[in-house]
Amino acid sequence: MASNHSGLSKVGEFWHYSLKVNGERLHGSTKAKDLPTARRVLEEKRRQLLEGQCGKGKVPFLSDVRKEWLEVNRAVHSPKHWQDVESVTRNWILPDLGSRRVDKVTTGDVQALRTKMLEAGRSPVTSNDMLKILKLLLNFAVKRGHLKQISAQFEFQRVQKKPRPTLSYPNVKTFLDAVDAEARNPHVRVMLRVMVGLGLRESEALGMRWEWFDPQGFNYTVGKAKGKEARVLPVPAWLWASIHSMPKMTSPWVFPAEDGKPHRAQFCRKTLQRVCVKLGLGNLTQHRLRATFATLHAGSGTPITEIQGMLGHKNIQTTMIYVEQSLETKRRAQDNLSHQLGLE
Repeated sequence: MASNHSGLSKVGEFWHYSLKVNGERLHGSTKAKDLPTARRVLEEKRRQLLEGQCGKGKVPFLSDVRKEWLEVNRAVHSPKHWQDVESVTRNWILPDLGSRRVDKVTTGDVQALRTKMLEAGRSPVTSNDMLKILKLLLNFAVKRGHLKQISAQFEFQRVQKKPRPTLSYPNVKTFLDAVDAEARNPHVRVMLRVMVGLGLRESEALGMRWEWFDPQGFNYTVGKAKGKEARVLPVPAWLWASIHSMPKMTSPWVFPAEDGKPHRAQFCRKTLQRVCVKLGLGNLTQHRLRATFATLHAGSGTPITEIQGMLGHKNIQTTMIYVEQSLETKRRAQDNLSHQLGLE
């Protein structure tokens, strides 16, 4: 026989609670046999329900939001971005804020994390990247309905921008010669030439197919493009010869791996890194070869709209990001102006 007492009811030897706060009902066992303990459990459950710590409207911990983001976005974002979020949160954010409810993350927490990274010797760029990922998780919590809005303020470190490396005119041949000396796989030699000579993204170079070449017009149609829109690129004679000097196997791919499928991402990275160290080129990545293509064309007088079309950008402002203003180009512009003014 059950006995009742102000939100508590005794079923068998244990007291059970039942309460309703702001339209949400919560009930369960207090696991207590005596009334005073059951009352304390009831009051604690009422407090938790008011503060959103239990019930259907439970506000999750940051670790829960992180887990949810990783599950939802595994197939949405690039593997690199997904891995960056996973590793940065695991190494820097979860140790301090993993058990914090997302609605309790404060501006002080953000500042403390930033200070911790800087004191550990990490660069302002790295600390900014960490804060961007933290903000990403909080914005995700808003989209999923866990938060109404982010209350914490994010202040990013000011970073002095440095010129990003590209190859200059005199360095291109030296670079390609070094690639030939360092590359163990002939596919690497040709693929890096493709990035310099056609301005392809790494994924586009990896996905090249023989059927997309036009031997009559010496053109290549980029069929696997980021924007899902194919674009036709004239292939210079030196690059055409390099590509078609490779043996054509039964695979439709220009650069097939041993399993017959295209090589995986970062296929050229190790060779490129060795060449960069050897020539002192800095962090010249595969994507900076694409920027090299744009910069060299701009320096030779190619209209920016033509560069935009070859790169496959929908917005010309995106193309401008790729065009680096080199000192040599600025000097030529100064010399040309001096000549026109008759001041040489």
